[in-house]
Amino acid sequence: MKHLLTILLLTFAVSLPAQNLAGYWEGKIAVSKKDSLTIGLQIDYQGDTLYAELDSPNQYFTGQPVSGLTFADSALSFRVPEFGLSYEGTLSADGQRITGTCKQNGQKFACSLTQGAKRKCFPRPQTPTPPYPYHTEDITFKNRAGKYPLILGTLTLPDSAPKALVIFISGSGWQDRDETIFAHKPFAVIADTLTKAGYATFRYDDLPTAVFRKSTTYDFVDAVKLILDSLLLRPDLKYVKTGLLGHSEGSLVAFMVAAEDPRVMFTIHLGGVAQPIDEILLYQNIALAKASNTLTESQIEYSTKINKDIYQIIKKSKDKDQCVAKLEQYWDKIASQLSEEEKINYNITPEGKITLMQTFSSPWYFTLFHINPIPYLKKVKMPVLAISGEKDLQVEAVAAQKIMRKYLKDKYHYNLNTFTILQGDNHLLQPCTTGSLEEYGEIETTIDPLALDEIVQWLDFWWQLNHLHVGVLHIRF
Repeated sequence: MKHLLTILLLTFAVSLPAQNLAGYWEGKIAVSKKDSLTIGLQIDYQGDTLYAELDSPNQYFTGQPVSGLTFADSALSFRVPEFGLSYEGTLSADGQRITGTCKQNGQKFACSLTQGAKRKCFPRPQTPTPPYPYHTEDITFKNRAGKYPLILGTLTLPDSAPKALVIFISGSGWQDRDETIFAHKPFAVIADTLTKAGYATFRYDDLPTAVFRKSTTYDFVDAVKLILDSLLLRPDLKYVKTGLLGHSEGSLVAFMVAAEDPRVMFTIHLGGVAQPIDEILLYQNIALAKASNTLTESQIEYSTKINKDIYQIIKKSKDKDQCVAKLEQYWDKIASQLSEEEKINYNITPEGKITLMQTFSSPWYFTLFHINPIPYLKKVKMPVLAISGEKDLQVEAVAAQKIMRKYLKDKYHYNLNTFTILQGDNHLLQPCTTGSLEEYGEIETTIDPLALDEIVQWLDFWWQLNHLHVGVLHIRF
């Protein structure tokens, strides 16, 4: 699960300005007293049109599209609505510096851009590039009232009749259809692999930003059902059996849909979750703190106690207003007990308080604390494939799969349920060294080829059983 400041890039056009801005501009944003974030702006001219792309090299983001650019009378501005980000700056008289302010989610950060640095490049050899040996089609679905575009995605179809249709569901936080993270596009890689193996796939952007901010996990479940309702009306997919592939929180959404919708014939879970969110976050906080090596054991213990108390307040609160009131009271109590240095170490700061209130009182987060995955797992009766990474520091692989093994049943008795933990892989199923978040962007491999092979082999075996109508019990995969 991602809790990163996300600054993405833009591809847009404006009329040609008088000043020549062509080149790569780079600067730093002081996101806190201890941390800064580098951003880069690549500007090019094509004829009379100005093009720009905003990079975040620290997060391995380059060339990610956003919208909105103006440049007139030396004033430059752009925005990234998906992440509440905007920038306003002024070009100096000598044309060598853009001095401005970056705003995100109500916070302001000074940020000046200068030329001279070399634009970073992050190789991602697994990312597929056209021309593809299969058909791709961009599709838009409107909300159930038919008033506005709700779901935008890409359908891939093999040249022959598809063996099955696999719908992808991304993890927490706003994600694009490729689940882009640190310049990796895992869903694009998986879709490419499956389509070449004869399966249709559909991957989609998360709900529009204005809708997403008010949405909960239940809304994500409804979105998948809307996709099923829409795609299965197509003549080329009407009789194709369908399954779901979810990553991280997307695996929970897949379980919730599969528990209620008989059209789902199988589910695939990557870095999947089965524990309540408070257990996941406690594991994540401890594991990441130990990996970062920035806190002592006693500091980790105290931080864990604070987190436990906060999570209990959220779980026991009847509504968001009560939650905010109790969190503020608890926060002020803890702050009164700490020295100024300790407040900084534990992020018990005014900025930390604002972030806490915004995060834990949001519709999505508050609702997630009140969802127990186990009742849904008990209702899932179709075949399940779960693949986790042994070095996953965001979701505890052994604990998650233990719960899955206990509650998931295969009503067809083919023993197709398969639970795999790949040694040396992280939450993204990348072969790694430590599993820390810092490694995600450093690793060139987007997803372990072993994971891709296992998905295809498992699907092929499932397809053979269904295609040939095998009536044998207790077949082991």
